[in-house]
Amino acid sequence: MKEIFKYIESQEKLVIEIQKQLTKIPAIAPESGGQGEYKKYLYLKNLISDWGFDSIETIDVYDDRVESKTRPSLIASINGKTKTNFWIITHTDVVPPGESTLWETSPFDATVKNGKIYGRGTEDNQQSLVSSLLAAKSLFDNKIIPYYNVKLLFVADEEVGSKYGIEWILKNKNIFNKNDLILVPDGGNSEGNTIEIAEKSILWISFSISGKQSHGSRPDLGINTARASSYLCVKMDNLYNKFDKIDNMYDVPYSTFEPTRRYNNIENINTIPGSEILCYDCRILPDYKLDDIISQIELIKKEIEKKFKVKIEIEIKIKLQAPIPTPTDAQIVQKLKKSVKKILNIDAKPIGIGGGTVAAYFRMKGFHAALWSTIDMKMHGPNEYSKIINTINDAKVFFDLMTESD
Repeated sequence: MKEIFKYIESQEKLVIEIQKQLTKIPAIAPESGGQGEYKKYLYLKNLISDWGFDSIETIDVYDDRVESKTRPSLIASINGKTKTNFWIITHTDVVPPGESTLWETSPFDATVKNGKIYGRGTEDNQQSLVSSLLAAKSLFDNKIIPYYNVKLLFVADEEVGSKYGIEWILKNKNIFNKNDLILVPDGGNSEGNTIEIAEKSILWISFSISGKQSHGSRPDLGINTARASSYLCVKMDNLYNKFDKIDNMYDVPYSTFEPTRRYNNIENINTIPGSEILCYDCRILPDYKLDDIISQIELIKKEIEKKFKVKIEIEIKIKLQAPIPTPTDAQIVQKLKKSVKKILNIDAKPIGIGGGTVAAYFRMKGFHAALWSTIDMKMHGPNEYSKIINTINDAKVFFDLMTESD
């Protein structure tokens, strides 16, 4: 094992090169103004075509909103000594870079400095994607047959709901078994001491507010949607008080109801806006039913409509009721704890998170899935980066999971 780890540690240049090539490709969903993951998929497929995988399979999901007309996912398989499958599932899509002035480097031109690789997607989820590739390459280059059938799945469309990714695959492809080991390295912390086994419910909601545009000096002739939108935000804060249960298993131990995106309404200061679109991202403890949350939001909507004489249309973008958590004694959880302790000398504990991952879709279908990786939690923010040492060390853990017998 020491020789294998020396080999993994020697692959820093490969880690940087793959990260640079992946970062060049802005695999952004059409909902966020992008063209999806097709070009990144092509790069990955070409990269690993001669590495030694026993099979490489493409899963195409039709999407007429992108030029390629497809949102492809990729499965790369290595035959093992047993019939049990060990899946490592990472995603290829990324979120937009956000406010460009907040970046100290170019978001889609990876910059390496002080042991970190800066760029959009370098941590979420390219770090773990590269770690999984490095662990697999360690098998090939050292002529080692894994204990399990290793299956690396690179999925599309994770960032905006997985409709064209794992949700579609689970509905239409019979490729998973209930005794499979399923690792989703798309969460964690900088210490590497948490194993995520539960997620909050997710509710993404959009409010389209209609009023009447007028001159800024004549509010009496208009119906100001900016005022209504602001009051809506204040009233939505009441949800924190109504749904106030605390559960310390979760990284944020309470339900959250946060305003996020506002669509541009007018360009000038001296016009009262007659339309406004406001979006919310709600992450809710599993104790509450999303229908009950929505009912309360409907009451708030009616109050705003009456008070400000506006019309509000509510659109549910994502409604994902949290599934039953993965049991703490599930095989994947126990094996993760064992490998993390063995390789990194870290005692990892099970937790719940507010972020949504593909693991939730597996739990809905009765599959046990767990999340683990070592990350600095820079995803979705400006100056996102991945530590090279984290990629290397996580690859060691992945390698141990691939080769360690029951």
